[in-house]
Amino acid sequence: WLRARGVEHIHSYCVDNCLVRVADPTFVGYAALRGAECGALVVPKKSWDESVGVICLRNGRFAVVEYSEIDAETAQTTRPGSAELAFNAGNICNHYYTLDFLQKRVPGIEAQLEHHVAKKKIKCVDLESGAQVAPAKPNGIKLERFVFDVFPFVDRMAILEVDRKDQFSPLKNAPGSGSDCPETSRDDLIAQCIRFAEAAGARVQVAPGSAPRFEISALVSYAGEGLESLCGKTLAADQHIVDVDSVVTA
Repeated sequence: WLRARGVEHIHSYCVDNCLVRVADPTFVGYAALRGAECGALVVPKKSWDESVGVICLRNGRFAVVEYSEIDAETAQTTRPGSAELAFNAGNICNHYYTLDFLQKRVPGIEAQLEHHVAKKKIKCVDLESGAQVAPAKPNGIKLERFVFDVFPFVDRMAILEVDRKDQFSPLKNAPGSGSDCPETSRDDLIAQCIRFAEAAGARVQVAPGSAPRFEISALVSYAGEGLESLCGKTLAADQHIVDVDSVVTA
C-alpha cells in the first residue's frame, strides 16, 4: 500500500504526547539527508531518575535502555568534568524509518528482537475462595517488545535532540496526579500556543493567577508559522483560534 503510493519515509510517534509534530519535516528531512535507516528524537532528561528510556551505544550498537533496566549508579553517572548526565538522551518514542528498512530488513531480524521484562499488577483468582484478587503490588511479569528494539540492527542511525517544551509533554498519569497528567499536558499545549502568538508579535492578556484557555488550531499553524496578522494585537486568553481573521482581542 505504501509502495504503491510512492512512500519512502515513515514517521512514527507515541500517542500520549500532545506536542508531537506529525510528519515533522525537520526531523524527517534530517534523517533522510543523512541517509539513515532509522532515526530518533531525544530530549535531555529532567533528572537521573526520570521514567524515560535512554538512547545510547550498547556493545557498540544503538539501543534504547529502559529506565527499569538501568541501575541507579549508572543512571547518575556524569560526563567527565561536567554535571551533565552521561546517559542523557531521553527517548520520547518519536522515530523515523525508511520503508526499505521495515520491509526488507525487519522480517529477517524479528526473531532476534529482545524481550523486556515489565513487572505488573495482574488480577488473579484465589484458588481457595474463588474470589478475584486485585494485588496492591506487582505479582507477575509481562514480556514486551517495542518498535525501537530494531535499533541494534541499524547500520545508519540519526539522532536529533529537541527542546522538551516544544515537542514532548507525556500523558502517563491519572488526572490530578500533578505530573505527566491531563492537566500538565493541557498547560504545556496552551503555553506553546501562547509562545507562537508572542513570537508573531502578539500579546496574550493573561490575568495574574488565572489559567488561560488559549489554543491555536493545528489547522491554522503547524509550528508557529502563518501568524503574521496577529502582530501588534492583544489577544484574549480564553479562545480557540481556528481563523486568524476572527481572533478575539482583549
